[in-house]
Amino acid sequence: MQRLGIYGASVVAVVATAAQPAWAQVVQVTGVEVRAVDQGIEVVLQAAGGTLATATPTRDQNVFTVDMNNAQLQLPGGQPFERAKPLAGISNISVTQLGESTLRIAITGETQAPNVKIVQSDRGLVLAVTPGSAVEEEEEEVTVVGTRRRTLRSETPATVEVKTEEEIRREQPLARTIAENLQTLPGISLNRLGLVTTNLNIRGLTGERIGLLVDGLRVPNRQFGPPFGNYDPFRIERIEVLKGPASSIYGADAFGGVVSLTTTSPRPDRPFRVRTNLFGGGYGEFVANGEVQGPNFIVGASTRRGGDARDGNGNRIPLGTTYEIFDVYAAGRADISPIERLEVRFDRYRQNDVDLPGFASDPTSVFQITAARNVFQNNDNYSLAYINEGVPGGTNFSVRTSYQQFKDQTNLNNLLSIPGRVVNRGPFLPPLVIPPLQIPGFSSSNFLTETVSVSAQGNTPIGSAILTYGYDFSRDSNASQDLVTNLSGPLTTRTFNGIFLQSSYTVVPPLTLAGGIRFDTFDSTSNRSRDRNDSAVTFNAGAIYRITNEFAVRGNFAQGFRPPTLLTLFGSNIDGSFFAPTRGPIVSNPNLEPERANNFDLGLNYSSGSFRGGVTYFRNDISNFLGFTAIRSRPTAAGFASFQTANKRVILQGVEVTAAYLFSPQWALEGNLTYFDSRDTSGVPLQQLEVLPTTALVRLRYDDGRFSGFLQSRIFGGQGTVLLANNVLGKGSPAATVFDFQVGYRFTPGAQVTLSIENMFNADYVFPTVNLSAPGIRSLIGLRIDF
Repeated sequence: MQRLGIYGASVVAVVATAAQPAWAQVVQVTGVEVRAVDQGIEVVLQAAGGTLATATPTRDQNVFTVDMNNAQLQLPGGQPFERAKPLAGISNISVTQLGESTLRIAITGETQAPNVKIVQSDRGLVLAVTPGSAVEEEEEEVTVVGTRRRTLRSETPATVEVKTEEEIRREQPLARTIAENLQTLPGISLNRLGLVTTNLNIRGLTGERIGLLVDGLRVPNRQFGPPFGNYDPFRIERIEVLKGPASSIYGADAFGGVVSLTTTSPRPDRPFRVRTNLFGGGYGEFVANGEVQGPNFIVGASTRRGGDARDGNGNRIPLGTTYEIFDVYAAGRADISPIERLEVRFDRYRQNDVDLPGFASDPTSVFQITAARNVFQNNDNYSLAYINEGVPGGTNFSVRTSYQQFKDQTNLNNLLSIPGRVVNRGPFLPPLVIPPLQIPGFSSSNFLTETVSVSAQGNTPIGSAILTYGYDFSRDSNASQDLVTNLSGPLTTRTFNGIFLQSSYTVVPPLTLAGGIRFDTFDSTSNRSRDRNDSAVTFNAGAIYRITNEFAVRGNFAQGFRPPTLLTLFGSNIDGSFFAPTRGPIVSNPNLEPERANNFDLGLNYSSGSFRGGVTYFRNDISNFLGFTAIRSRPTAAGFASFQTANKRVILQGVEVTAAYLFSPQWALEGNLTYFDSRDTSGVPLQQLEVLPTTALVRLRYDDGRFSGFLQSRIFGGQGTVLLANNVLGKGSPAATVFDFQVGYRFTPGAQVTLSIENMFNADYVFPTVNLSAPGIRSLIGLRIDF
């Protein structure tokens, strides 16, 4: 959802950096002036001999900080500058010298970080400061995910959504996973396998078609999509989402969109601090997070667990919802020079005894899954990054590499029901009555995925244009074993190689053009089938034109390319079959064609002080869409299969509307609406997972620095007629309206207690697209303390 906030210092800093390539010279700051103005104060740094180069500002708790990397403080007396309580709501302003040519301004708010706007003027560098309010008056303006580099939101033609650290914290503990943080954004729904195991559905595309980046590195798609549940929101500083195909920017994983997570990052200026977060409540849910921060290091851990939830009628959700999770992580940084650094990260995630209610079978099916559980899921991630910021106005580049290993074991209990029948044996013998027969079954499988990734990227300004270019490499290796028969599945490997070029150019101040091209090769191998090689060239092109300061129009065309996954090509069992949640046993197909997409976005955005709004139309034409086709039922290692993977052609289109209104510095009303339409031009009905229902969100928020809270309504339209798991047409998930409430109180800037009530009117509903029963009313109490 778009949010309200002021034009932050980061926006102006980026603009100024692009405009002043001569900032490498050291500038003398000879005076600091603090003066009162309407709504706040101005801090003026009087510079001699050049223009001050500001780095990216940071907001940490109640402190706003910005550094100047080419400045020396030369005040009369040779002392740092400090001013206590210059304004109600502002505790302190300080200007200090950190190194030979680095100057820092720190502005401390009484309860939260102030709002600051930075501008260059003939008086010097001016910081316009107002006390922080509950609702920021203009959204964060700088994003990365849309272009792979820091870019003004106003110069990004694609549709990008952002969740800041403040928003992520505000929504905890009501939003306990990354997926739940994102489900309130327009055009995004959730395909759930359980309360933890969840895939995103972005504009009708889900699972392996959604890319996940963590700190700039690709996280491989597992059997049915990226592991969004492996990253606790507590350790996330920022989430960015690029909606629509982005294969020309990030490769095949980004066929339907990209989610980019920024975790807590090590910085030399981080003070020593301990962060803690506890919450618990209904259905035995308990979460504990802890993190220790200091200069150039981060160490943290979290544990989560939950019991069996009940729906709005008080019934246990079928197959159960229990889970147990433990995660430990660390990050460190070593500065090689003022512009060079190394960053190393480690993450070990453990998930035990996780129920998978999304595996539940259709009650009318003769083949029933009676129990489904991830016995364990282990994820180890090691990464190293070299980052060279370059000199202002010059080239910057980075090289990132990682090794990731995923292991899991899934157990399924099933029941095959053979109906009874009566055999007529003629006029002289009595009929033979054959009673119904139920045959229980059990399967247990281990899966292993190992991924090695390398990504190199450079950014070079050329006049008014910026070139972003680089190379991506990734290799996924998969293996599996049937623990019942002790037979190994196919050993499969897929290797990605991609080179890319992106650029943006400001033709005139109101008009910005952006676009790029990418070439990818994909090599898939299996020890049970023939090798396969695919390649593709994809491109994107867009423009954004600001008609007035408040009103802008944008358009973007982007292509998607995605070769079939190893699972759909070769399966995970010895006979080429695999098990898909909500679909059941599936037969793979080594002759599948790659998916291709052509997507158009047309958007209008309006921003005027206290009101923001926008509308976006999107249309995505997909050829060789990977789905399933019905086959004659036959036994496989995964069970009786009635489907085989197949290609088809679909059109996905819709409209997204967002609006936010600031009544006062404390009160805000915001909302969004997504209307979605999809159809299969090949004549094969769309499956339930491929039909995104109409969704809406309305949220009323309050925050005065001490008390905070929100009341929201999540609205889901009915799916209508879809192809259900038993291969017949039927009604998909029904319409539903759910209300949530949360209230919090801040004792200090670093301590807050919250009370959350999810589904406060105990609506009996199912999660859209999967017909999985959602939990009924439950309460959660949380406590966050930073010290």
